[in-house]
Amino acid sequence: MKAERIQSDKVTISDVAKLAGVVPSTVSHVLNGTAPISPSTKERVLRAVEELNYSPNALARALRQKRTRLIGVVMQDVSSEFYAHCAASMLEEARKDKSVVLLCDAAFDKNNKKDGVAALIERRVDGLIFIGGGNDEDIIQEVQKANIPLILGDRKHDKLHCVQFNNETTVNHLVHALYDSGYRRFVYLGETIDIQTNLMDRYRGFQKGLEECGIPEEKVQVILDRGLETLKIQKSHEVYEKYFKDYKTNKEEPAVVITSNDLIAQGFITAILKNGCRVPQDIAVVGFDNNVASEYFYPALTTVDQDEKAFGQKCYAALKDLINGKKLKKEPMMPQKIVVRESAAIAGDILMKYQADI
Repeated sequence: MKAERIQSDKVTISDVAKLAGVVPSTVSHVLNGTAPISPSTKERVLRAVEELNYSPNALARALRQKRTRLIGVVMQDVSSEFYAHCAASMLEEARKDKSVVLLCDAAFDKNNKKDGVAALIERRVDGLIFIGGGNDEDIIQEVQKANIPLILGDRKHDKLHCVQFNNETTVNHLVHALYDSGYRRFVYLGETIDIQTNLMDRYRGFQKGLEECGIPEEKVQVILDRGLETLKIQKSHEVYEKYFKDYKTNKEEPAVVITSNDLIAQGFITAILKNGCRVPQDIAVVGFDNNVASEYFYPALTTVDQDEKAFGQKCYAALKDLINGKKLKKEPMMPQKIVVRESAAIAGDILMKYQADI
């Protein structure tokens, strides 16, 4: 099979079909994997594609199919290990689906998110996934006006499909497990909760757990610092210097600090140790996310594990179904697990009691 070399930008699908001795729709099916084609025919088509140096125009194909095979994913902080693992999972699913993911990093700034989403809409993405965040109803309305399917991940919404973790119940059970393990003074340390519904849920779980355990207000301290959104390790050192440098330990009433993120916990532990206190003997510390370093940090961090890969897969699958016009059913909460290590002790029987329902 020989043909004159044609400039690739002038070669059409009809040229390929003519050389391969098939109709143009067969070439399309071979290139897009949209129908079963016999091995011999497929080989002829692929030889013709190579011979003619054919490169289909993605935009033209998208206009014909009314699909761009572009998926927009908006995250709060792509440098965070949790968000990065979620992104990697969705990128992997998109590759299998022959789609491309366009990532937008909001950096905890609503204006960044608004601009990023506008750019994704302009690029005619087939669908959007928002991971984390909140307080963005105006942005959601713009997506709906553009008639673009939208899935929310790790957050709540009354009218949109959400893939969620059970943050409130998990932290509630964590407080109970720590209380049953002998802790009587509780500190909550984390980012502000006004722009992230998942952080609000964790804080609600903390407050509900305190109330159910009957812990008096004078034995509770809450520190919410906006600086912890982006400078988790650095700011956690400053928090220790400001609130805990003269913290008086009481062996009869052990204290535990529950943080909203492993990096905050790790920075805080370092500050404790630098100031001559011990973890967990003087102050116990619990993280959230179970990042890679948590197991190898000293002391190894007690934390909450959540499967970012499975979470990313579920978000992508839900969006794909929505794009294909399927009616989505409300899904059960994604599981979380309390992982006990050295930084805060919880007995095995107590852990088992509270682990079952999260």
